[in-house]
Amino acid sequence: MKPKFQIFVPPQGYVAQRWEEGSSMPPLGILFLAAVLEREGYDVEVVPADILRLSWNEIAKKIDDFKPDFVGITTTTENRFESFKLARIAKETNPKIITLLGGPHISMAREDTIKHRREVDIVSIGEGENTIIELAKAFESGDSLEKVKGLIFRDEEGEIIYTGERPKIDDLDTLPLPARHLIPMEKYNFYMETRDGRKRKAQNIMTSRGCPFNCYFCATPINWGRKVRGHSVERVIEEIEFLIEHYGAEFIWFYDDTLNYNPKRLNKLMDTIIERKYDIKFANEFRIDAIDKPLLEKMKRAGLEIGYFGIEAGASRVRRNVVKKNFEIEKAYQFLKWSKELDFIPGPFFIFSHHTETWEEAKETIDIIGKVKDINPNADISVAILHIYPGTPLEFIAKEEGILPKDFSWSKEEDMKRVETLPAAQGEVPLFKDKLSWWQIADLVFRWSSVSKKSVSKSKIIKALKSIRGLKDIWVYTIFFLTLIKYKIMNLFKKKD
Repeated sequence: MKPKFQIFVPPQGYVAQRWEEGSSMPPLGILFLAAVLEREGYDVEVVPADILRLSWNEIAKKIDDFKPDFVGITTTTENRFESFKLARIAKETNPKIITLLGGPHISMAREDTIKHRREVDIVSIGEGENTIIELAKAFESGDSLEKVKGLIFRDEEGEIIYTGERPKIDDLDTLPLPARHLIPMEKYNFYMETRDGRKRKAQNIMTSRGCPFNCYFCATPINWGRKVRGHSVERVIEEIEFLIEHYGAEFIWFYDDTLNYNPKRLNKLMDTIIERKYDIKFANEFRIDAIDKPLLEKMKRAGLEIGYFGIEAGASRVRRNVVKKNFEIEKAYQFLKWSKELDFIPGPFFIFSHHTETWEEAKETIDIIGKVKDINPNADISVAILHIYPGTPLEFIAKEEGILPKDFSWSKEEDMKRVETLPAAQGEVPLFKDKLSWWQIADLVFRWSSVSKKSVSKSKIIKALKSIRGLKDIWVYTIFFLTLIKYKIMNLFKKKD
């Protein structure tokens, strides 16, 4: 008998701050899985518990009603504890259900997860489309799961079995379009307001997988591979036209790590969009040391509205030697000048508290943020405190430096008390707090807020207060509160002058 699959996004969602205002992107990863299952004739239900705002009791009822053989759960580092809880609820609903976890966190913390979470039966590593089909066929025929590459599970004796690495999918065009019809697309409220005053219906699309670069905090090259594999331009256009026709898309968010990884391909894509006269705008992420002005001009004609890119650190030593972004700041300034001249919004990312970053070097980041605003006042600047993710070079450094205990487990909630976190702002992810004190980090955050003219909302303050778990949290948030008051007073005096 063919197995039934029920695939969940946990109630917490993906904890991306940019989606806190009630707008969210459809979960392409699990929609690709659902699409290949459907194509092979398997019964599959996708349950975005975050968008449906389901309670734990409602999730249990969903499972009981659908009666799946497999409950799959997409898992990020931010939402991992909710994923574990959902797996436990599935087991409580029906002990015969096989719980299957995948996603970026699971791929990077695979052994830790299967070792410490008994409610998790199987973890899927890396790209899951071929894995889940082979898994379904093995279940259907009664074959051993050891034949299915890309899995870790416990056998009947409790021994942990790793089935070996799953080869990457070389030709992404062999995948069907994501199964967006299986989710309530209208509930995502995904809109982007553009500078022409229009509130445009938005949709996301991923045209490539992989990243050839090696930023020390990022899991993408390990998770997706360093070799970038892209859909053909024809396949990308097919999906764009599908989104326009079926969902009224007026704005496309290219969710690739680096859309301009192959300038020839990107030129062809932009030429086609221009030729077909789509009335769309779009946003994407750039690697700014791999872009030139003629291609940017073409992208602007095609509808470029926002171009995100990482500067990461103001100090050249930190950016080049620590982060491994091998460009000088003049490259960023040139991109910003082009953005102003061509009239699109640049979106630079910055991170505070890098490995070995001193207070003087951290203040250089604020100076750079000020220069960014001087060059293009429309720049949409984002900052974050450095997160530690499993499997990254930064995790190794954090354990060597004692910032993460050497025996730290990503799967034990009690271990979060042993590390620095700001759950209200950054999720349940350890922070890399190296040379800087909390007073200095708070000062950097509010200097950025002052320079960027971005205020801290009341909702974020309330969320921070609700997340307090002990004296350490009270002390950290008191530092942030006192620093906020300091800058409010300073800004008040500036206005009077």
